[in-house]
Amino acid sequence: MDSGWVKFGRGVVRAVLGPWPFFPWVVSGAVFLLILLQNVQVSLLGTLSRCRYSCVELPAQFTPSIIGEYGESAVSSVDVVAVVGNAVAAAAASAIVLAVASRYLRKDQFGSPARGPYLVAMLIAALAGGLARVYILSPIFLSTPSLSAVGIVPTTIRAFVAITFAQSLAGALTVRYARQAAVATAALETVKTQQQLVVEADERARRGVAEFLHDRVQADLLVVAFELRNGVEGADPATRERLEKAIAEIERIRSSEVRSASRRLSPAFGSVGLDTALADLAESWEPVMNVRVTFDGKSRSLLMGGGASRDLLTAIYRVTEQALLNAASHGNASRIDVTLAVPTSGGLSLTVSDDGRGLPRGEVVRGSGTAIMDAWCSVVGAEWNWRPSPAGGVRVVAMFAAAA
Repeated sequence: MDSGWVKFGRGVVRAVLGPWPFFPWVVSGAVFLLILLQNVQVSLLGTLSRCRYSCVELPAQFTPSIIGEYGESAVSSVDVVAVVGNAVAAAAASAIVLAVASRYLRKDQFGSPARGPYLVAMLIAALAGGLARVYILSPIFLSTPSLSAVGIVPTTIRAFVAITFAQSLAGALTVRYARQAAVATAALETVKTQQQLVVEADERARRGVAEFLHDRVQADLLVVAFELRNGVEGADPATRERLEKAIAEIERIRSSEVRSASRRLSPAFGSVGLDTALADLAESWEPVMNVRVTFDGKSRSLLMGGGASRDLLTAIYRVTEQALLNAASHGNASRIDVTLAVPTSGGLSLTVSDDGRGLPRGEVVRGSGTAIMDAWCSVVGAEWNWRPSPAGGVRVVAMFAAAA
């Protein structure tokens, strides 16, 4: 097992020598500042060596004013352009080298290449900056002795140090935040996977209960009704009347209540359309509130034409179901409008708007109902939110991808 000092040493080596992701613009800034300072120093020394000067200390300034032999400033506008332009050229040369290296070198998940190619690219970038400093705009500096081929070596070394420092600083921060983002993304994916597993398990349970109601319970009720019919024969009129009423009630429960409960638990979109399923859902709320379901032409064609997946149809149904439940239990709504439409921007919108008491300002109610809506929207890649409705209640708006 490595000791603490060994780990510390490896950390120092990694911080200094990388490898880190390439940051051409950060490097160009560091090289620009380095070359600019060097050029200012060289230009100043060259000016002092060829001019008879005097330093006049101005009251409001701390820097001397260099006066030339004829009383004119020894630093001209051409010198300023040359100093800055030379630094820009060196910075651009280094940035171009790193940009090319970043494009063609193989990198890991955080954008870092192998250490060997990384250091070679850094050295070439520093050398490119040194060459640019010596040979680009050099005619303007012909009288400056240090701008010669000999000046490439110290400039390259200094540029390499500046590039390494800039790369290490930017790379360490970027990789740190990239790792944190990767952890957060992995956690989010885990949550989404768990949500999908939850809704799948919930749908399996609902489907199992629905099939039990549809197959077993309805069959048992048919058997009971058949046995009661056999007992009607030979019974006295009063008993016959009671038996016939019981048979009629059993048939009503079998054909209406049990079948409706089975459909609401797990709508069979293969045999009934989404419009029928939502109509049954709306009808189940009639004793409590008036629910109106509306499709526009495009949404009806999209959802009833067989092109929509079962997950999309189920998600629309479950979001509507939970929105109705929330409106009844939390909003005391008496009227709800459910609208499915295809906006001009594309996709599919579901709007559930009620006339209930609404939400107090700043209140966000999260519960199992909204968790189910979150989970189903996550499964099909949809988004939903709520806002005040024109009727004073709550408007739930969900946006689905049409091809989900």
